[in-house]
Amino acid sequence: MNNEMEQLLMEEENRFKNIGIGSIVKGTIILEKEDEYYVDLNYKTDGVLPKNEAIAQEEIKEGEEVILKVIKIDRNSGELVLSQKKAEEITIWNKLNVGQMLEVKIIEKNDKGLIGEYKTNIRGFIPLSHVDIKYVDRDMLEAYKGKKIKVEIIDVVSEKKRLVLSIKNVLLKEKETKKIDFMNKLKDEEVYEGIVKDIKEYGMFVDLGGLTGLVHRSQISWDKNIDLSKVYKIGDCVKVQVLSFDREKERLSLSIKSLQKNPWDEFIEKYRVEDVVEGIVKNIKDYGVFIRIDNVVDGFVHISNMSYEFVKSPKDLVKLGDKVSVKIISIDMEHKKVELTMSMNEEEGCI
Repeated sequence: MNNEMEQLLMEEENRFKNIGIGSIVKGTIILEKEDEYYVDLNYKTDGVLPKNEAIAQEEIKEGEEVILKVIKIDRNSGELVLSQKKAEEITIWNKLNVGQMLEVKIIEKNDKGLIGEYKTNIRGFIPLSHVDIKYVDRDMLEAYKGKKIKVEIIDVVSEKKRLVLSIKNVLLKEKETKKIDFMNKLKDEEVYEGIVKDIKEYGMFVDLGGLTGLVHRSQISWDKNIDLSKVYKIGDCVKVQVLSFDREKERLSLSIKSLQKNPWDEFIEKYRVEDVVEGIVKNIKDYGVFIRIDNVVDGFVHISNMSYEFVKSPKDLVKLGDKVSVKIISIDMEHKKVELTMSMNEEEGCI
């Protein structure tokens, strides 16, 4: 019991003649009946504590001292009707502070938010904007009813019984704690599973469960022409490898490509200079064409190597999607370039 309550009780004991509705009194349980307890208040009349106004009926015994609030006085008999719950409310209200964490049960909803109940009928309001980190529509509030949820006090006025709570603040604190824990364990080259949170032209943002990192477009696939929107969607679970992490800026760079087999290694195993291969025309420029070989690797045919005859424009010979036979004339592994020619002897093949 706090000092304020002790002082209040002492004052009440010294002036029993002034007991009225709202007074806080100390009494002793002297008799238990079916629906109520009789309480000795050391006053001209005993008090009555209805069992539905007791905090824990199974724990109340005869001879026990209890703190009670006068909620009604019988005009004829002068009998005092008492409440242990409402006396407890005063103690609870006096202990509530901004920033304090509570667990409440959601008992109601309205257009503006949720109503949560704490202990003995202490009610607090959770504004719609403080229900979650993400946007919550009014129609979504029904799902919260009956649940026990952690909240933070963001405003309290005990005298007016005003209590405003936030679920969002608790979630933000939990998210921050989770992020710090994750950052402390994070290691370069470590592989994690994450959820795709956003897709941009320049890459994807992946949430690793505490920290979000960027998989730059260049680190998503060996295929430079990949259409991200067709291969990935928000909510997908992906494996990523940590490339680098700037702790000061909390900037995390990730890679999906690093977990894939390098198609150039496969290409070198399968092909050599002078090999004749089949490919598909993927891009046409004024100066030549790019040919897709072996799924990912592109080779380039300069316009001068498209025919033994003069070629004014590559489009005069090929169009996008055409299958063509080409010969490998050079492989530059350092710069990942393959030079091709379509000018071959008849025994080697032709367009």
